[in-house]
Amino acid sequence: MYHRVDETFTLPVDGSTKESGELIWRAQNKPNKTFPVTKNNNKRIPGSVASGRTLRRTTEANRKANRGKAIAECKRYFGYRYSKGETKSCDEYPFASTAEGAKTGSDGQSPNRHYAVEAMNDRHNSNAGSKLSEFYRDQRMLRTQDVFYVKLVNPDGTPYKGPSEPSGAAAQVNYRQCSGDLPQIKEVQRKAAPEQKFLNYAQSTASGWTGGDSTYSVDLPDGRRLFLFSDTFLGPENADGSRPENAKIINSSFVAQSGGSLSTIKRGSSSNPMAIMPPTIKGERWYWLGDGMIATIDGRKYLQVVFQEYRHTHDGTELPLEFVRNVVATFELSNLKRPIWIDPLPSEIGVAWGSALLPKGRSGDNYTYIYGVSNEKRNKKMHIARVYGKDLSDVKNWQFIKKSETVPDKWMKNEKDGTKYLPGVMNEYSVTPWRDQFVVISQDSTEAFSSKIRLWSGCDPYSFGFWVDNDEVYRMPEVGLWGSYGDPQVVAYNAHAHPTLQSGDRWTLSYNVNTFDFSDHFLDTSIYKPRFVSFRLVPWSGGTRSSKNFVPVE
Repeated sequence: MYHRVDETFTLPVDGSTKESGELIWRAQNKPNKTFPVTKNNNKRIPGSVASGRTLRRTTEANRKANRGKAIAECKRYFGYRYSKGETKSCDEYPFASTAEGAKTGSDGQSPNRHYAVEAMNDRHNSNAGSKLSEFYRDQRMLRTQDVFYVKLVNPDGTPYKGPSEPSGAAAQVNYRQCSGDLPQIKEVQRKAAPEQKFLNYAQSTASGWTGGDSTYSVDLPDGRRLFLFSDTFLGPENADGSRPENAKIINSSFVAQSGGSLSTIKRGSSSNPMAIMPPTIKGERWYWLGDGMIATIDGRKYLQVVFQEYRHTHDGTELPLEFVRNVVATFELSNLKRPIWIDPLPSEIGVAWGSALLPKGRSGDNYTYIYGVSNEKRNKKMHIARVYGKDLSDVKNWQFIKKSETVPDKWMKNEKDGTKYLPGVMNEYSVTPWRDQFVVISQDSTEAFSSKIRLWSGCDPYSFGFWVDNDEVYRMPEVGLWGSYGDPQVVAYNAHAHPTLQSGDRWTLSYNVNTFDFSDHFLDTSIYKPRFVSFRLVPWSGGTRSSKNFVPVE
């Protein structure tokens, strides 16, 4: 049987096919940047001349099977209603009409993941599909005999070099004046609410939350308060304060507070629980969550939560993991068990976004601020982005602050042009309005496993300073050999304030406690639980922002 190898489907990438063309380009040139992901980054997607592997048109039955598999993967990676207002569809490459498609394509490996899917502009997908159908018709491509390559070109016929990146400045950074007051911590109270409520719940639940970290909180429009947790142990707890050896742990959960009661939100069943965001590769990759907020999209309210994906490095280090990417998950308020949309966020420079969020309603300038953290092991730095309005998934309009000693500071269009700022923050922190200023609360990362929680303040949500020797909020007493557990394996981390728990000038922060000895989680359930501390934050009478002991961070 004769197979033609001289046929090439040439797709012009223009305003009508842009997103489909970009998917094909990534699949051909950066396959391991596409979805689904593989354990060893070993995707080899055919169809380009460079790959040396052609595509071959297949049967209608196989086309339907390929299409079904691609749609299932789009739901997995982009949310079960990835269509997003019926404006998006699931596109795949190699095409569903080829034998190399998502279901039928194979090079002898199992499972077959040598393909790419993406939720994209429905019109772009449809236009590219129409051009492929014209190619089949015009070249009289037989269903199971003829092979072909795929080539991308610009509208003028020159080779397409890939997606263009945003560049340049979006706006000048404007700084404002505010009162000269400095914040002072007073009347610190340990074991503040809702700490005891969580302890009581953990002791009584059969299969709900019995411990977790991250501990962000969001007030829902229906009056419930939602606490957001990353790694979560599930019940029950034993009466002696231990945990059953078969206790389940998942990578993310929500706990809803309604009046005086708590309830755990997760996927799966009691016997087979699943994280709110299940791993893309079980045992190899997982999501931890960042901050969340109520978003407004097309006039409707949703819950949005930032998640960071990590993967195992298997390098034998104490923390054998590395950051992969950021996404924002959007949930309907009537069903918080799984996101309807999952949108990729900027992830190219290793910044874990979502350390803190400052929504439009609290920023004072109609922007939502997104805070991230650099990937140093110690003395981590803050990164700052913003987007107009209340939708984190509006990624094309994100702006990134660029601070400079020689030219005016600017908001940049590309994440790569943003700069690090404010050394000493931890992976999780908070940025909260205070009087006519903004306050950052974070564990100190300038020293490893520090017990110190620090405070910075500033007139803008992107410019801060601290009062020398008066920036300490609290010392976490559980840490290390001299801590309350008397155990060098015990650490505390990721302190941040909760605006949801604020009442007048009384604030509440939480921090997490953990241990490097995993077996201790089963011997003593008290370790892996958040602590809550309340305090009054009032103007300090002993100094102002103009004092020489107040240090602005440039």
